[in-house]
Amino acid sequence: MPILGLILFYLGIFAIMPLAIHGSYRYRMSRTSWRGIRFGYRGDRNDFVKSFFTWFLFLIITIGIYGAWFTVNLRNYLISNIRFGDIEFESDADGTDFFIMNLKGYFLTIITLGIYSFWWQRDMFEFYVNNIKLKKGDQRIRLISTATGGGFFKLMFVNVLIVIFTLGIGYAWAATRTMNFVANNIKLSGNIDLNAISQTEESYTNATGDDISDFLDLDFIM
Repeated sequence: MPILGLILFYLGIFAIMPLAIHGSYRYRMSRTSWRGIRFGYRGDRNDFVKSFFTWFLFLIITIGIYGAWFTVNLRNYLISNIRFGDIEFESDADGTDFFIMNLKGYFLTIITLGIYSFWWQRDMFEFYVNNIKLKKGDQRIRLISTATGGGFFKLMFVNVLIVIFTLGIGYAWAATRTMNFVANNIKLSGNIDLNAISQTEESYTNATGDDISDFLDLDFIM
């Protein structure tokens, strides 16, 4: 009975995961704005839940091999349903590229005794960023990563020192350094007039999904 109860408990948590992700994205996007223009998330809950469990079924059938495609499909769906006023986000990442990149990163990290891990982080960051586009009519902007392996090494090395020598008190500074690093290593390339954005997204105040996401320690960001 205890084992059955534990199984049912984890199945229950898993069952609400897509609802938590969907609700969290909708809430967080609606609470984010720039120059008075709100972001928004237009994903359909039923469609997302159906897709989530379909991808997870493939993950089980392939004994985890489908993990790269699961991650990419999830990000593509979420990001492609983000709006910033009348600007649409798009993500066209490919699971095969993600799988090969991680396979290469895993073996090279082992061969180099961990040294390549910083360049692996660089590759993952570049993969996530470079596959995001913004569009408005026939206007386009593509996000481009400028991060380097050396930059990731310096970031992580200093962050570890800050956390260790402050006995954890400096975690907030380490987190801020990471956010600054991310923002400073993404540039926009394209021709969308950011001064002519129209407000299209409504405010959304239901934080239930976000609360569940925090409880489950889920953190799906762009």
